[in-house]
Order: sequence, then structure tokens, then C-alpha cells
Amino acid sequence: MTRPNLGGVPCLAVLVAAMVLFPMRGAWAEMPPGGGRTLVFAILETDQPPLVTLRDGQVAGGLIKAIGDEIARRTGYRPLYRLLPRNRLESDLAEGMVDLACGYSPDWLPRLPAQRFSIPVFTSRSVLVIRRADAGRLRSLSDLAGRPVGAVLGFHYPPEVEAAFVDGTWQREDAPSAESNFLKLRNRRVDAILTTDLEVDYRQATDQGWADTLATLPQPVGDHEEHCANAARSPLSMEALDAAITALQADGTLTRLRRDTTGRAGS
Repeated sequence: MTRPNLGGVPCLAVLVAAMVLFPMRGAWAEMPPGGGRTLVFAILETDQPPLVTLRDGQVAGGLIKAIGDEIARRTGYRPLYRLLPRNRLESDLAEGMVDLACGYSPDWLPRLPAQRFSIPVFTSRSVLVIRRADAGRLRSLSDLAGRPVGAVLGFHYPPEVEAAFVDGTWQREDAPSAESNFLKLRNRRVDAILTTDLEVDYRQATDQGWADTLATLPQPVGDHEEHCANAARSPLSMEALDAAITALQADGTLTRLRRDTTGRAGS
């Protein structure tokens, strides 16, 4: 931060002038773009491609970073990405330790008021993935009755899926991550896995081995609108955040970013 050149003005006057010229964090959203202001985006330590790519413990790429970079650029901020464990994400947002977290729904972060969520940035579709070799005998959701289905530990799925787990229609087999579930499917430890079209598209676009071995059941399981959660103490106003996302939608940037990071523009 550059200090104002006030010559021989007494120290108290310098402090007052500095407070006027450079307001505290909560008022930064009212300043014009520039000046080295930062937006701190929360990223879960467990996130994986295509949402997040980590390199040497740093956020290096992925769809969430690409969206964050664009939001920051269009609102005049510098993006910073902070890795968090899952159990701290909600509290750090609520307490203003981070400013934004993109790729979530209000159901996932119930401690945050619904009005602190942006308009949707993208939609992901829950799908059931099987081995292509099993496509002849596993053609519908009912064919999975009584079979082990891979899920991610701590994740909540569409109501009809949760009901199938609760009543025993499907045997839920939890894994710590989506990647772990794909490996369990490959190793025949489960008959199907619950994942998203983003993850399937990414693997089929970047790994021919996955492209040759995966199949997706045609029945829809559920769509999820993903938003950016904006902390109450964030320097970015909700109006500015929604305006930036609207612009990204209007000029095709969000479609391009999704295609660049997953290999497909959307389902």
C-alpha cells in the first residue's frame, strides 16, 4: 500500500487521511478497481481435477481456479487461493477468513445465508458410471439393486439416491475421493459409482484408458446448480459478483472454461 505524500502534516492528521484514502477491508468493494486488492478463494484440500489441479501444494489449475481468476479480473481484484480441510470451509467463510468459495450449493453450506450465494456459475449432473464390459447386464438403475455403489464420504446426493441407500436398494460404499471411486470401479470392488458428468468428461477426454472402459447409465440421477458463496465480510459485493458471472455467461467464457478443463462444454 502506497503512503500519501502529506509533507509535514502531524502524525494524527496523517492517520486520519490514510483512513479516508484507504478504508478498511469491509469498504474495499467501494473503491475503484486496482490498487492490489485481493480476493481470497477457499479451495478444499481434497478437490481434484477437473475442478482443481494442485502442484507442489499450490492451486495450479482446474475449473474452479479458472472461474475465480475471471471473477477477480473482471472486478478489479487479485485472486489468492487458500487450501482448507473440508471441516473448516463453512466456518472460515462465516468468520471472514476467506472471501469466496465457488462450486457449492446452499445445501452444502447451511450456515451461510442463502442470500450470500451468487447466481449459478455452472450446472453439474450426477451420473452412475459402470464398467463398459458390464453394459450388457447393467442397463438401468434397477439393475443395480442390491449391488455396491461407490460414493464419496460425507457427500449428500439427490433425495432419490439417498433414499436408495437408506432402504438398502443400493449398498453404499464410501471412498475418500472421486479418484478413489474410479479406481475401485476399475478394480471391480464396486459395480457402479456415483460421480458427476464433469469428472467423467475429464477422464474420457484426458485418458484413453478411461474412455475405453467407462460407460454411463442413461437415466438421470440429479442436476446441481453450483454457485459462489460470498462471505459477509467479503470486499466484493453480491451485486458485483452476480454482474461478473452474468458477463461470463453472456460472452461464452463459462462455456469455454468448462470445455477447456473437462474436454466438453456441458451435458
